[in-house]
Amino acid sequence: MSLKRFLADRRGQYLVQFVIMFPMLLLTVGIVFDGGLMYWQYRRAHVAVNAAAQAASHCVDIDHFRDTNEVILNQAEAGGVAQEYVALNGGGQVQGVSVDLSPYWLRVTGRATMHTLFLRLVGISSFSVEVEGLAYPAYGIAVEGE
Repeated sequence: MSLKRFLADRRGQYLVQFVIMFPMLLLTVGIVFDGGLMYWQYRRAHVAVNAAAQAASHCVDIDHFRDTNEVILNQAEAGGVAQEYVALNGGGQVQGVSVDLSPYWLRVTGRATMHTLFLRLVGISSFSVEVEGLAYPAYGIAVEGE
């Protein structure tokens, strides 16, 4: 077989293209799938700490409000409410929760662990990111019928 005929032979070219493209296709599908899964897990953790901050922001110091008409947080109660709320709604995904309090605001922070599926094949089983929720004291309707 001459060199010219060997270079003109097209048998097997689809196999070569498949061998090159299939791993790239699998990698793309894996990154898209894991990216969507991790984003969903991140949003779930972020919503949990935001909701905890909002729930704790309703722990207003009623006596101070009656005396001065100023809305500030009851710091002793707000921290416990935020911790409890994250424990109930975080789905076990948010760890190391801390509550930073001021009379006029509160910040709930934690570390969310996001697990992967496809990236485990290359040794990456999870990522850890910080999530934060911020809220300001609110006073008003807290119970149905008020």
